[in-house]
Formats: sequence, structure tokens, C-alpha cells
Amino acid sequence: MTLMAAIADVLAISDHKAEEVMTPWPGIFNAFRHHKINLGNRIAPKTFEASYGRYLSVALVHLQGRKAAQTGKELMEKVLTHPRFNQKPGKKHGEELKPWIEMPKSRLECCLALKKYLEYAVAEHRQPQAFIVPEKDYLRIRGADGKSRKKAVLTDAEVLELIRVLPETWGNIIKICRVFGVRSWEVAFITRATNDDDEPQLRVTKGKTYNTRGGVKEETDPRWLEAVAVDGSTFNLVESWDQLKLPPTVSGKTLGNVLRRLPYWQKLMGEYKARGEWLRPYSFRDTFSVRAHGIVKDDTLIAAAMGHTVEVHHRSYRTSEWRSVRKAFAKAS
Repeated sequence: MTLMAAIADVLAISDHKAEEVMTPWPGIFNAFRHHKINLGNRIAPKTFEASYGRYLSVALVHLQGRKAAQTGKELMEKVLTHPRFNQKPGKKHGEELKPWIEMPKSRLECCLALKKYLEYAVAEHRQPQAFIVPEKDYLRIRGADGKSRKKAVLTDAEVLELIRVLPETWGNIIKICRVFGVRSWEVAFITRATNDDDEPQLRVTKGKTYNTRGGVKEETDPRWLEAVAVDGSTFNLVESWDQLKLPPTVSGKTLGNVLRRLPYWQKLMGEYKARGEWLRPYSFRDTFSVRAHGIVKDDTLIAAAMGHTVEVHHRSYRTSEWRSVRKAFAKAS
């Protein structure tokens, strides 16, 4: 072989190896993020962080160093069991948190995020096929498919007792959320106005912001509030709105903090859990939905009163309870 031929062979081998060079994992992360935000589903950066970023940042720890994961299966198991600590400033900073493997919904989301990331790494950045997780292993590692928990529907007696044992300001929040089915944060945007029939009515002036499938932010329309009474009473909320005493800040978090400290709420949570139902601050809105279906037959009207589409209404909210079903059939027979 001549010298020139030998050099040509070496260059050819070198070119072939260059084609097989794998992109480093941090580089793949950046490319994957760009793809999701700008080219794929075009999700918002905040959505990427919540659904992918927090899991992939832990994955990068286990994809580098002497004990780096060598397969997708190994990586999933390492990320799911990775120790977690509270990073938020405050009294609980540094407290140990549950690993994702013990949190069914987070476990499912984590596994899906890793699966998508690894498939992208193999297809687009020449990472080894060993990082593709076999379907059988994937289903076993991710656990149950995160079946939605049955949402609790409070009785009128339970709502009235909660109002009684809470401070007046928070009792008023319970009245508003249950009677009008509003989201707790919407309370700050409720005003009293005159409707088309020249009558006073409460109205939410700010819609809920959401992302469309194309990644475009939109907002639902402002809406008039319709009342569903609690044991025959709406507590004169419309008439007394301007004099109503309310807490300085109202959100799902603040309401949840107040309720969780309440012995009666703790008792209710235990009772509903024993029946396989999930009691939460949002349960006042879920309860409104079920009660509204008992008095209004058109679900599009109920969805409009709650500030969402019919599709969201049936996908995300309870529309009946067995007590109502029994009464309806008894009345009809």
C-alpha cells in the first residue's frame, strides 16, 4: 500500500468515527428543550420546566460521572429514587421530600419525560439503543397509570359546619366558593354589577389564563355568577357583597393551609378517604358542579357558569353522586 493510500484509509476511518460521535447529555438537553418549546408542541418554558425540566436535571446527574447509568431502565430507577430536599427559602428549607417513586402522578410524569428525552437522544443524537426502555420495563417502572381519584362532594350539613367553625372571613370564602362554584383565586376579581335584566348580580371580571395546544396563551371570558343554594340559603351574598369581610389574600394554597389546620376538616378528610374519595379545597367547586346538575339540565349552561368548556367540565368535574341518582330513580318510579 502506498503512503497516499494509507493516509486516505486513515482519513476515511476518521470521518466515519466523526459521524458516530455522540452529543454530550447536557447538549442533548438543550436541543430537546429547544425542540419542545420552538418546534414540537411549542409548549411554554414554564410548562417545559414543570413537565420535563425538573426530572431531566436529575437525570443529567445520573448520566455523567463514574457511576453513570448505562441503560434507560437503570436511569429511570435512579431518577425515581433520587433523594429530594425542599429548595424553597423558609423554615422548611432543606427538609427531606418524598422521592418521585412514592408519588404516583409524579412517578408517571417523570417516566414519560425520561422516555421522550431518551428516545430523542437515540434518534437525533446517536446515543446507544440501550437507552431505549423496553415497553414491558417501562410499564412496570412507571407503575399504575395514574387513575384519577374520585372527588369528594360535601353535604350541605358539612358545608354549614365548616362555615360555623371557621373565622368569619374564611367562612365567607367557603360560602362564596360553594354557592357560586368559583375558583378560590377568583374571589379577588368578583364585583357586583347590573345585568341585562337590570338586576344586581356578581361577576368575575378576570378569566383563567391557559395555553392552547399551539402554545399560545389565552384567557377565558369574564362571567356572571349563578347561585346554587346551601340548604335553601345563598347567605345574601349578592346583597351584602360590599360589606362582606374577607381575608387579605385568597388562593388555593392559603385556603388549603387554613382548612388543614382545622380538626373538623381533618375528620372529614379521613371519612372521605375511607370511602375512596379525595377531599380538597377545590371540593367546594366540585360540589357546586354536582348540585347544579341536580337543578339545571343543560350542561353547557353549567359549564358557562363555572367558566370552562363542556369538554373540560365532563373531563375534570363530577356531575353526579349516588345519592342524587337514587333520589331521581325513586321519584320517577
